[in-house]
Amino acid sequence: MIPVLLTRIKTSDGITLEGVVVLPKKKGEFALVWIHGLTSRFSSGQTLIKELSSSCAKNQIAYFKFNTRGHDIVSQGTKKKLVGGAFEKFEECVRDIDAVIRLAKKLGYKKIILAGSSTGANKALYYQYKRKNPAVRGIILASAISDMSAWKTGDAKKMSRAIRIAKQAKNKDTLLPQEYGIYSAARYLSLFEAGHAEDVFPYHNPKATWKELKSIRVAVAVVIGSQDEHRDRPAKNIMDAFRKNAVSTRQNFSKQNLGGQAKSFSGIIIKGTNHGFQKHEQKLSREIIKWIHRETLR
Repeated sequence: MIPVLLTRIKTSDGITLEGVVVLPKKKGEFALVWIHGLTSRFSSGQTLIKELSSSCAKNQIAYFKFNTRGHDIVSQGTKKKLVGGAFEKFEECVRDIDAVIRLAKKLGYKKIILAGSSTGANKALYYQYKRKNPAVRGIILASAISDMSAWKTGDAKKMSRAIRIAKQAKNKDTLLPQEYGIYSAARYLSLFEAGHAEDVFPYHNPKATWKELKSIRVAVAVVIGSQDEHRDRPAKNIMDAFRKNAVSTRQNFSKQNLGGQAKSFSGIIIKGTNHGFQKHEQKLSREIIKWIHRETLR
């Protein structure tokens, strides 16, 4: 049995977020902050929480997983504001992550490994791009699949109609017709129209600048399942795009393209697993702990 602390934090704009903290018996310097995916929540993925938090505890690493304001489909933000996956403004994830890191530091963990899965990976990368927080010593992007992949894996004509309806909406908080999913007009555009702040994994665009990834100075790990059902191309091709833009090489360096500046890059493809790493949680946990020791604890 792993002892856990269930607690609440408040963001700078007054939104209360619930979460779980697992502290090691022997305290270290590092904390792993895990950001959940779209419409998920802090309690989702119980098997992975158990595997990862127990592995962290054995290695003197604290584990933090909290709701973001994008938890569930619709949730209450403030008295006058609905959030959740249907209504959240992606850029406001910075305030959510700030609040979690603030708690970790308050508890004495000054060095942060910032990790996110799926949309949580977008948020982790975007956070460090915006904040450049010196407490963050490494970034893990799990299931880092671009939402733009849906244009190839889904119904492109239907998505085009939804984009058109969303753009025409006078009130961008208006929900789209239910056939397009439960999203406000603004949320749908953020997810599925290229060029928005959320589009931080632009391997779909050969002319993309990758400015968010190229701004990162700490160690970066990208973890993808070889059978991720949301990918529109082989996992290796996705990983090659990340590697090319995370660190500078002779192949990608030029006056126009200064290349990435990450301390290091690790691309981890877990064979046989899907977007949520179901039935491979132990393998994912082992790979993450091994990477933390190799790239951040040294």
